Amino acid sequence: MDDVSKPTVSKPTLYDLFEDTSLQNCQRLLEAGEIPTPQQLAGILSVNADRPLPAWFLDLVAKSLRGELKRRAGRPKERLIQQIRFAAATADYRAYLGWLTKRDRTSGLRGWSILREQDWWSGPPHERAAKIVARKWRLPISWRSFLNRISSDK
Repeated sequence: MDDVSKPTVSKPTLYDLFEDTSLQNCQRLLEAGEIPTPQQLAGILSVNADRPLPAWFLDLVAKSLRGELKRRAGRPKERLIQQIRFAAATADYRAYLGWLTKRDRTSGLRGWSILREQDWWSGPPHERAAKIVARKWRLPISWRSFLNRISSDK
């Protein structure tokens, strides 16, 4: 009996599952109800141009080109991981704010000479704390937007 080798199906990598230009990630997001933007579709097309594209993806691109692919109006909902990161950044902000406020009362905020040159080491304690947290957590918003958001979330 001939041993007919079947094509092996490899396990998807983290790249396949979560990279913006991955077809599997696009399919996963569609199943979760998220509709890709035209920029995301263009990125997927350009990265995967050297291989055959699945029919479901070609249908998705065709709908997008016809204008039949509609996203919900307004700001998209945040993913759970984004909500967790923001909550952790907010807790970090409160800790930094307490430390900077206490330091301002006791010894001032002048700081070491190397700190004085940093862009995040300027302003009152609440601004400094927001700048530090936005940089540390690599938030996709400015420190001012961060402060606006935490003041509106109370």
